[in-house]
Amino acid sequence: MGIFDKMSKELMSGGKAEELRKAANSAEVKKIAGMVDGAALKRAVEAGDNDTINRVLDRVLATEEGKSLAKKVSESFGKK
Repeated sequence: MGIFDKMSKELMSGGKAEELRKAANSAEVKKIAGMVDGAALKRAVEAGDNDTINRVLDRVLATEEGKSLAKKVSESFGKK
């Protein structure tokens, strides 16, 4: 099992599945999706290309949408 599969399984079983679904369907994610080449990101993840993954994350987190999404996710995981 890859690290992202393991993380996904842990997140979904941790009682945060609905919050994750809401975040995934948010306006921020829709805008971010337009900024990212999903196929290239998937290849980078599968290849363990951390440099590419970090560049994509840096670019996304430099946007208002990325910052907003990161804040929402962080806040949702801070709640018990």
